[in-house]
Amino acid sequence: MACRVTDYMKLEWIAPDLKAHDKPSVLLEIATHLSRATPSIDLMELHSKLLEREQKASTGADHGVAIPHATIDSADRIIVLFGKSEQGIPFNALDNLNSTLFFTVISPSTPRPGDANYLQLISTICRLMRSASMRERLTSTGSAKEILEILRKEEEHKLGLSS
Repeated sequence: MACRVTDYMKLEWIAPDLKAHDKPSVLLEIATHLSRATPSIDLMELHSKLLEREQKASTGADHGVAIPHATIDSADRIIVLFGKSEQGIPFNALDNLNSTLFFTVISPSTPRPGDANYLQLISTICRLMRSASMRERLTSTGSAKEILEILRKEEEHKLGLSS
């Protein structure tokens, strides 16, 4: 069953201009962005868990998309952070392309009643990112507000999920 990714996003959880050039530093940049936007998130815990997950297997998908994810104690809800890298980052993706679009899914150790399963969110993200035109629209915009609107419209159009 599909769930709305944008139900787990906020404008402040969008980083439209990631500066990092490699996997460890982009994971730190993502963790730093999220911990600044959400003070309850422990920066070191999040960074450590993201690195630990990447050591098991890369979360680089196809077509320039990566979906790093982690379960952490300091999260009180599921969070989806979107980040974009103009230059692309080597992320050991399935197709060996550099990753430019990052959907980081953070799940609390104890899920809240009614929250989606983080695996459902990852599945929905994969379905949304199959569209080349969708990836292009996300790549070509620089505004967090526009990014969120693009994602909402795509969810409604492609997945039949309306607000």
